[in-house]
Amino acid sequence: MNGLILVAGGKGQRFSGGKGKAQLRVFKGWSLLDYWQVRLETLKNLFQDVVVVTDSPMDLENIKVALPGSSRKESVANGFEKLARVDKVLVHDAARPLATDTLFERVLAWLDLFPVVVPAIDVEDALRKKEGSSTVPFPREDLIRVQTPQGFRYEVLKAVLETSDEDVDEASVAQRLGWEIHVVGGERKNLKVTFPEDVFLQELMFRRLEGIGWDFHRFSENAPLILGGVRIEDADVGLESWTDGDVIIHAVADALLSTLGQGDLGTLYPNSQLWKGGSSTDILADVMERMRKKHVLLEKATVLLLADKPMLKHWIDPITRNLSSLLNAPVYLSVTRSEGIIGKDLNGMISLSFVNCVEVKR
Repeated sequence: MNGLILVAGGKGQRFSGGKGKAQLRVFKGWSLLDYWQVRLETLKNLFQDVVVVTDSPMDLENIKVALPGSSRKESVANGFEKLARVDKVLVHDAARPLATDTLFERVLAWLDLFPVVVPAIDVEDALRKKEGSSTVPFPREDLIRVQTPQGFRYEVLKAVLETSDEDVDEASVAQRLGWEIHVVGGERKNLKVTFPEDVFLQELMFRRLEGIGWDFHRFSENAPLILGGVRIEDADVGLESWTDGDVIIHAVADALLSTLGQGDLGTLYPNSQLWKGGSSTDILADVMERMRKKHVLLEKATVLLLADKPMLKHWIDPITRNLSSLLNAPVYLSVTRSEGIIGKDLNGMISLSFVNCVEVKR
């Protein structure tokens, strides 16, 4: 059995001046924990037990949470206490979100032969050493840059955490205690978010997805008007539809589906008894679950609603807030009128949505 301790509780002194939660800062519109809640889904076949060290809530099944300590060693120890008795343990910094499945697999594989395994890459920059007020060249040939995830056999990490010895990582302590360390190839893109500008480097390594969707419904005097999941109480007209006619949610859902390449709203949610009179928020929730399974994150949604009636100016904010809550992302909604361009009176509503998403790479 394999276990993973994901350390997400560092203070981030260099990132935020020690104000805490550096790893949890917004990252492509998401915090690193938001990212990892999706990323851990891609690793569930490798690890039978996962502990996240954080003081923030995690909303994932079968994921344990441990509180961070006052030092890295204490944080890892807190995570280790929650871990089941496994054979191999990997310790990984949440601030390295781009470690691939292949790297995790490589470290696990070499633990069959060695008690401690760490990934590393060569140093390619020219180095200089400070000497007083000057600097002198420093050879780089024998240096490497160590990364995470670092792998340990269970009993080795247990012994490391039981000592009073501390260092920048657990592998260094293990080596001083006499265990052999095996170095495997790391990954150049396995960068660590340490400084604010590092966030922009990470952003370049995601696959960007964009989607567009639209929907329209005729007016009906026998139906309620529901927009963005909000019932418009003062409306004297609703929208004709097989479901609740939420033209805004239908457009957004269609746009999200276009990023996944899984077909459109009408194909996946046809006029069947299953969806007759159903809530469009349920459809949207199902679409969001499809996105989660594909490891796609929504950054923002832009929505244009074309409606000659009723007056919706005072409903824009409630609709925006509710839709943003449903999507867990920023929403930008604008409402306009046709001004007679589409016939004398537009006998219904038209909604257009554009979404920006990113795909979490494995």
